[in-house]
Amino acid sequence: MQQIIVIHGGTTFEVYDEYLNYLSNKPLKIDRFTYQSTWKELLQENLGSDYQVLLPSMPNKTNARYSEWKLWFDHISSLFTDNCVLIGHSLGAIFLAKYLSENIFSVKIKATILVAAPYDDESDEDLTDFKLNSLSGRLSAQGGRLVFFNGPDDPVIPVSDLAKYQHELPSAEYILMSAPDHFMRADFPELVDLLKEI
Repeated sequence: MQQIIVIHGGTTFEVYDEYLNYLSNKPLKIDRFTYQSTWKELLQENLGSDYQVLLPSMPNKTNARYSEWKLWFDHISSLFTDNCVLIGHSLGAIFLAKYLSENIFSVKIKATILVAAPYDDESDEDLTDFKLNSLSGRLSAQGGRLVFFNGPDDPVIPVSDLAKYQHELPSAEYILMSAPDHFMRADFPELVDLLKEI
């Protein structure tokens, strides 16, 4: 059975008062409070019984801290099997890039797929301790097949972040597709097809 681990996104704030301001003033939309499945929740159904999709909930995704995510990921990685596939979306993508650059992973990774991966604070997002200064060769050495999904029209992640990954990881695969929803869609057949091919 092919194991797939999906690390969700989140937000970070340098200063706690900025986080509180965000909670008080974030524009509200009623559809954000109704349950709507995204590709993450539908991945198991779309892949079938030959796959095991794990969707760990990372600590405090609204005001995330890299050290907390690392601690939890270290702990839950005891459940991961050899030849697993890691998928990170948004903050989850930069988390995996940073983690695999700085740490020796406990099992063999077949592929690492990074969806809408930020790189540093040049976007509107404050990445605090998640931001990358550079990537070590360890990511390429242990990350297996490296694949990036990015959208030139992504409202959150600028294409300049993608260029930084391309510069540091020229041998990785880069798939560009429209993403005005920051890859928050329900239907992601391109990812499903890639996973079946891997």
